Amino acid sequence: MKINWNRKYNTVAVYVILVFLVCYGIYKLTNSWDQTSTVFNVILKTLSPFIYALAIAYFLNPLVQRIEFTFFKKLKSEKLQRNLSILTAYVVVITSIVVLLSFIMPQLIDSVQEIAKLPGIYLPIIDEFLSQDTLPIFDTEYYIDMTFINRYFNDNIKDTVDSLTNMVQNFAPKILTYVSSFASALLNILLGFIIAIYLLLTKEVGLRTARKVILAIFPSKHAINLINLGKESNQIFISFIMGKLLDSLIIGIIAFIVLLIFKFPYALLLSVIIGVTNIIPYFGPFIGGIIGFALLLFINPVQALWFMVFILILQQFDGNILGPKILGNSTGLSPFWVIFSIIIFGKFFGFVGMFIGVPIVAVLKNIITRQIDRLYNHRMKTL
Repeated sequence: MKINWNRKYNTVAVYVILVFLVCYGIYKLTNSWDQTSTVFNVILKTLSPFIYALAIAYFLNPLVQRIEFTFFKKLKSEKLQRNLSILTAYVVVITSIVVLLSFIMPQLIDSVQEIAKLPGIYLPIIDEFLSQDTLPIFDTEYYIDMTFINRYFNDNIKDTVDSLTNMVQNFAPKILTYVSSFASALLNILLGFIIAIYLLLTKEVGLRTARKVILAIFPSKHAINLINLGKESNQIFISFIMGKLLDSLIIGIIAFIVLLIFKFPYALLLSVIIGVTNIIPYFGPFIGGIIGFALLLFINPVQALWFMVFILILQQFDGNILGPKILGNSTGLSPFWVIFSIIIFGKFFGFVGMFIGVPIVAVLKNIITRQIDRLYNHRMKTL
């Protein structure tokens, strides 16, 4: 008996089966989420050297291209051009890291050690202040009764000390775990640097393969649109990341010079905090300012106020002059969407999420905008 297959119903049946399989897969993943998260963690841990390698190769690629075009373009062998460019890029990056760490780390360690001594200096002063029964209000005949304040601190200081003791006791056994995790991450990063060399050497082959796959799977028109979309997304992402890193480096250097000129304590530590937190759009300068203000408040309250004034001036300079000069309108996002991406991605991925959330949302916005424009133009043609 011959079966007459209907092409239309066969297509519908295939879609129904695919939808069922997708729904079943989502159900199985969410129904046993503990096992799923464990499996995902194992997979991510196994693939972490390759993830690091992709990230390193992606961010080093612009530097490799610039070096290759500037210094080695006249060499006849393309392979030799690429090898020398990658070697030069690695030497530049590794040398920069070593120089920065050798210059910055000793001073940062000294600053942290000095800060760690502050409680021992100020606690006796605070204790003497609280031991008074009355506190005169300037040179007047009025006094503040310190009995209630003394009672409050005496009642709560034991609980505070017990809490800190328990925190230290609970943290001590975890130190070995943290050290092990740090060593494992460092090893994965080193492996990532090695694997990234091969990715940079064969990037054209990988891009050609990806292009062939897209052209083979999708219709020509959609494939070309998808390839162009990938190029635009890459330009948005890399422009923002590299621009923001350069902007934050310049802001950190300016902060260090100014703080050094006006003889602020811990100038290097404060400038590093300002530069690192400046990576986060909008909120970053204020986060760095609050941390620096809290640190200086215990040392010199007047300098702490001047520090906040300096942060406001620096933020205005960065937001209105330096930032637009370097970044331009690389993301095309309104302030609302920038804040939205920082909050949402920061909630799930922490500091890194606050940094990469903006370009990711910018890429998604670009994709959605292209689709809306395509549908709108199609609709206008049919009217």
